[in-house]
Amino acid sequence: MNDRKRWAFTLLVLFALALTLGTFVQQAEAAKPKYQWRMAQVHPVDSDFDIRAKEFARKVFERTDGQIKIDVFSGGVLGDWTETFEMLMRGTIELNVAQANSNFDPKLNLAYYFPYVVKDIEEAKKAYGPDGWAFDIIKDLWATHNIKALAVLPIGMSGVSLSKKPDNYADPTVNKGMKVRVMPIKPCEATYEALGYIPTPIPYAEAYSAIQTGIADGQMGGPPFQAWQFKDVNKVWIQYNDYFESWWFSINMDVWNKLTPEEQEIIQQAANEESLIRWDNVAKEDEEYRQKLHNEYDWEIVILTPEELENCAKVVRQKVWPKMEELVGKDIMERVYEGSGVPRQ
Repeated sequence: MNDRKRWAFTLLVLFALALTLGTFVQQAEAAKPKYQWRMAQVHPVDSDFDIRAKEFARKVFERTDGQIKIDVFSGGVLGDWTETFEMLMRGTIELNVAQANSNFDPKLNLAYYFPYVVKDIEEAKKAYGPDGWAFDIIKDLWATHNIKALAVLPIGMSGVSLSKKPDNYADPTVNKGMKVRVMPIKPCEATYEALGYIPTPIPYAEAYSAIQTGIADGQMGGPPFQAWQFKDVNKVWIQYNDYFESWWFSINMDVWNKLTPEEQEIIQQAANEESLIRWDNVAKEDEEYRQKLHNEYDWEIVILTPEELENCAKVVRQKVWPKMEELVGKDIMERVYEGSGVPRQ
């Protein structure tokens, strides 16, 4: 091969390599997501909340043809739920699965602790579902903090675990003479005082030792799965349904506003689907843990009748809702009365 042919062949090879490299670069650019986000999720890996978050991320990735990739950070590795709420608000993370931080804004108690705004899971689903009256209020409140509420992930209805069953447990006008560990927030203290207990504000991390050493006779703060953590130091579960505990799919509002309508629809639909699965699971979970406590640890399980539940709700609303109005404001409270159908006293 003479020099001219050799030079022409070399140029041809280099040209082919350049074309191939260009194709590879184009393919790599095409495969790169348009957005890559972080989602915080504080529940343990492989919990139902972890599964729901990862299924949400998978659906969004597939339905956007890989253009939106969400990395889920579970087990609180990015911070606890109070920290991730503020991270989301500021845009440090794009998505979150967490409670509302009422310490940051007392108005958010409607999404955190608001006694007897609903009395059971059926009422909760109507109020906190996608078209629910409570969801609409919470959505508006979160928007003022640069957060878009996507969908609720229900935890369940609260109750109390105790060392023994008190007399007249269903009559809130009777003093039970029992100290109950409550969340260190005023609405929670007022609720259990109205139910006839001695509220004892103690951080959750100290609740077990408080019961073990007699500082408290029991604890509240969540549905029956939380009572399972106290299976060795308590013996009774009373299903007061004093509040509905909820966690939320949420996204930073600035991130949301940058999306196309089609992308927003995909994200909203995926959140709604995972929310619906949680609604289907939550009542079964509550019953499962009540049965485990009874069958494996010989706990007494007390379920209030509808009449007893209504009486407890009526007394607590009369005593505590005026205090809630001081926290959330008159305008929001009017929406609560209207939405819940509870007449103003």
